[in-house]
Amino acid sequence: MARAVKWTFVSKRTKTERKQQRQNVRLCDAGITKRTQARYFNALSKLLPVLTGIFTALDLDDKVSNWIETAWEDGEALHLVSDALCGLHHYEGWTKGMIPMSWKLFQIWKKLEAPDRAPPLTADILYAWGNYAIEHNQVLLGALLCLGFFALLRTGEILALRPIDVLVGDTKAILSLQHTKSGQRDNVGEMVMVDDFLTVELLRTAMSLHKRSMSDKVPLWPYSAEAFRRHFRKYCDKFDLSQHKFRPYSLRRGGATHLFQCSGSMELALLKGRWTSSRVARIYIYIGWSKPSAKLDFFPENKSNVRKVVLLKAVNLPMAGRAGGAAEGPSFKASFKEISGRSQQNC
Repeated sequence: MARAVKWTFVSKRTKTERKQQRQNVRLCDAGITKRTQARYFNALSKLLPVLTGIFTALDLDDKVSNWIETAWEDGEALHLVSDALCGLHHYEGWTKGMIPMSWKLFQIWKKLEAPDRAPPLTADILYAWGNYAIEHNQVLLGALLCLGFFALLRTGEILALRPIDVLVGDTKAILSLQHTKSGQRDNVGEMVMVDDFLTVELLRTAMSLHKRSMSDKVPLWPYSAEAFRRHFRKYCDKFDLSQHKFRPYSLRRGGATHLFQCSGSMELALLKGRWTSSRVARIYIYIGWSKPSAKLDFFPENKSNVRKVVLLKAVNLPMAGRAGGAAEGPSFKASFKEISGRSQQNC
């Protein structure tokens, strides 16, 4: 199998220019990413030995169906079957429509074992985490956590964000996202706007600290994805949230649920989340809305004190003047001025 090549089509005027540009690029491979190719190869390596000696389409569907039944009995993961079926269609296009029973078994499996989706975080938790990051000089981590929530970013998009991709104004920030999951389908870049006050200020300070020692083209998060997940778990442990099994993707899911709760607009959530299907957006929002974490069941019944209870988790944070959302601006700005004068201490 050939390597996947990161390649963006740009029209050239002459045949010679087009030929030079297309060197080492196969149309079949350019349609999927390198990571997807690796998944397909791994799954097909387990399926193909079963397909030896097949001469008819009926035999093909029968063999694949039996393989799926065996995978079910052996305790294999559902994504292995999905990758195998999609990989088979990708590399052998004539098989599309030839294995209806196999896809039927896949759909039955999918219904019996619902995916373990990440529960949604809430805005109160993110504000508390942002305050905690400020107090403990972890501005970079706090900025990325808040961006994931209020900009509805996927985990990979959070980790790939660079200062050169960010434009910060007085009250809003615009993010230019490259090589996103949905953008790659149409070969376009995507942009998203965030206007949450705490997020914008955290991002502004994080970029200022980043530029002192690194290039604008280096991602804001200079460490591994596992390091980000490790710090995410530490924040969950610090705020006694481990029992809810939050994951980094809880940021995007919680942000979508929060946006829909505040605006009541499915269309707005659909556009900001960059989903192509409203059906997928409803899964994110409605399932997220039904989760206990979205209802704040782990907080006291007095909802007016929820913010205060959460902020008490942040060590040594002054509680005066923290009751309302808009009133927090001056105290946050004072914190940022103090932090800007410190040397950067990475989490």
